[in-house]
Amino acid sequence: MDIKELVRATLTRPAAAAGVILGIGLKRDVLWLGLLLAAVLNALMFSLSFQAAPPQPIEGMSAEEMEQMEFLIGYFASPLRVALTVGLGLVMSVFAFYYGGRMLGGQGSLQDVLAVVTWWQFVGLGMSVVIMAIGVVSLGMAQMFSLLGNIWLLFALIGLITGAHRFATMYRGIGTLVLSLMLMAVGLLFVLTLIGLLMPMGASNV
Repeated sequence: MDIKELVRATLTRPAAAAGVILGIGLKRDVLWLGLLLAAVLNALMFSLSFQAAPPQPIEGMSAEEMEQMEFLIGYFASPLRVALTVGLGLVMSVFAFYYGGRMLGGQGSLQDVLAVVTWWQFVGLGMSVVIMAIGVVSLGMAQMFSLLGNIWLLFALIGLITGAHRFATMYRGIGTLVLSLMLMAVGLLFVLTLIGLLMPMGASNV
């Protein structure tokens, strides 16, 4: 199966496409590098679109809201910060999809989940390029295709997770996605709580 057919299968028969992806047998270090590359490319794409149409202040915003907007604009203006944020999110998602699936009886390994998530990222990048090209012609049409594309990518992700964990139906793939989001939320809450505990300690030592 060539790349074009694999992309088509990913968007129409994602569970079957997962079997093809796993059959390629890429090594774990190659997959991690691929995920890192996907994070960098995603960051560049986001930064380009952000620089092209940065958020504008809304009339009636408070000084605090203006300060928050300025912080976000400054943060997302840096491709490096965006790449680090996206990369951290992707790594968290790989482990969450792995452990979430195993909790529901999945048989996939961490490498299997890494493979399908990495491939899914590159399919999403290709779709983003197409949508950006459409946006040059018609912004409204690009927004419509963006909404449809995100729904399609969600379907593909569920199917790929289903295939990676060898689930019989996509219902457990949906359950894995929901459980993974909960695991990621708990992990993020833990990190934020830890930062909140450490900040007063750092301030008291100044």
